[in-house]
Amino acid sequence: MRPCILALCLLTLITGGSRAEAEDKPVALIWKGSKDKAQAEAQKAAWAPLEKLLERTGLTPPEGLPRLIESKTLPGLKPGFWVWLLGTCAAGEATPRLEQLKLLAPGTYGREVDVPEEQLACPQQDGASLKTRDETLKFPSGATLRVFTQDESEVPDEDGRGNTVFQTRFHFVLFGKGGEVLDTADTLGDESVDGVSGPSGPVSYRCELTRVEVSKKRGTLVLTRRCRAGAAECGSVVSADETITVTANDSSVSASEAERKNEVRADCGD
Repeated sequence: MRPCILALCLLTLITGGSRAEAEDKPVALIWKGSKDKAQAEAQKAAWAPLEKLLERTGLTPPEGLPRLIESKTLPGLKPGFWVWLLGTCAAGEATPRLEQLKLLAPGTYGREVDVPEEQLACPQQDGASLKTRDETLKFPSGATLRVFTQDESEVPDEDGRGNTVFQTRFHFVLFGKGGEVLDTADTLGDESVDGVSGPSGPVSYRCELTRVEVSKKRGTLVLTRRCRAGAAECGSVVSADETITVTANDSSVSASEAERKNEVRADCGD
């Protein structure tokens, strides 16, 4: 009985070690692919609007990527395909990068590969990750408008120049039926700005997003903000409500300038 127990223990250690090794393997991030090289090459046409959006949201593939490769040339990938490689990441980096990529490029996937650590080239995320909101607009063509938010911040430089800024940016992304990015727009929601050296003195104001609603007008979202100033000159706006209208159809999306209502201005005294 004892040899059997020892054998089982040894088997457990071996299989456990194998799983641990597999979990630590690098991961290739793949945007698109096809068995046919010409079809894979044609997929590159969808990259430009996605690239612009990735840059806007701070997710940057390594230089020279994506690159079309034959899968058999990257150890670990199943041969017989042509794939667009977005990067190769260490196991710990792969999951958050893949999650972000899949939000904007739903067909992106990861595959374990055999790549030396010194040769890894993983996309870099500059700033906060995207978050998905529930609001959507759907169109007869199969296009869908989805809404994402991203927190942004800024602090004064070493010499104290600049403002302290915290804000939430809304990204409106129009996806085609196949998940490709057709068009994008963005605007600010919550916003907080403080500074000591604005053009007319101290700067201090807040804008709080109060609601986002799908309008009864087809293809329209409306954002409403309540803004107020912490410091204001005589006659300048102290508080106001702002609305931003996002308009989309099955091929484009745009965000309007903020429209102010219910303005209150600073009292100038006697």
